[in-house]
Amino acid sequence: MKTTRFTTMSAAILVTVFSLGSLSACGGSSSASGSDPASGSQQEITIATGNDGKPFCSMNEDGELDGYDIAIMKAVEQKLSKYYKFTFEGSDFPTTLSNLSSGKAQIAAYEYENNAERKAKFTYGTVGLTKWDTLIISDPSNGKVYQSFDELKGKKIYVTTATNQAAMAESYLKEHPDAFKLVYGTYSNEQIVQGLTSGSYDATLAPQYSLDLWNNAFHKGLKGSDKAVNKSSSYILFNKSDDKNLIDRVNKAMADLKKDGTFKKLSEQYYGADYVPED
Repeated sequence: MKTTRFTTMSAAILVTVFSLGSLSACGGSSSASGSDPASGSQQEITIATGNDGKPFCSMNEDGELDGYDIAIMKAVEQKLSKYYKFTFEGSDFPTTLSNLSSGKAQIAAYEYENNAERKAKFTYGTVGLTKWDTLIISDPSNGKVYQSFDELKGKKIYVTTATNQAAMAESYLKEHPDAFKLVYGTYSNEQIVQGLTSGSYDATLAPQYSLDLWNNAFHKGLKGSDKAVNKSSSYILFNKSDDKNLIDRVNKAMADLKKDGTFKKLSEQYYGADYVPED
C-alpha cells in the first residue's frame, strides 16, 4: 500500500501539546551498537503510524497526521530533541507492522497489544498507552448483548486485520472450529458502526473507549459485554535492530510523560476521558 510521509507539525498547529523544532541528520536505521549521532546533530527516526485510526492516529481536517499516539510521540520527541528528529509515516494498521519489520521505520505507534507473534518480531515499549480490556460489542436491536465467545455460535464477527482482537478470535476458533465466522477489514469507526447497526455482522471486539466513542459520535445504543473477554494494554513497538540508547531514552521519556500527567491530558483530549493504564 502507498504510504504518505509527513514531518512534525509546527508549534502553531500543535498548541495543545508542545512546540517542536529540530533538524534532521540521516534517515537510515539506527545502529545496534548504541552509538549516538555526532555532536550537534540529530538522528532522524521514522515512526510508522496510522492514517485511518481515529482517535489514535489518522488524517485530520487539515490533511495532517494527528491523534493520541502521534501526540504522545511528538511529546517524546520534544523531550529528546537533543538526540532525535521524528518523522511520521502514515498507513493502515497491517502496513505499519510491515514498515517496522522491513526497517523502513525504527518505531511503530498504533496501539499494539502484546501477543506472541509480535514479541518474536519486535521489541515492545515498557510504558502502556491505553487500556485495551476487550469487550464483545453489538447492537441489541439486531439481536442481544453477547457475554462470551460461546454465545457467538453461528454469528459473524468483525475484526480489524492483524490486530490482537483478530488473534484472540482466531485462537478461540482453533479450539472451536466453525463456531462463528470472522469478517476481516480495516474499517473506519463509521464503517464499523454501520456494519453493526445494519446487521452486516453481529458483533465486534473492542475496548470500552471505542464503545463510548461510537455511541457519542454516532448517537447509537451499542452495548458491550458486562466483563472483558481479555485484559490488556497497548504499547509502541521498536525494530529489533534499534540501538539500546534509542529504546532506553524513549521508554524513559514516556515514563516521565505519564508521571507528569501528559498521558492523562492527551487521553482526555483525544478520547474524551482518562483511559491511561496504571502499568
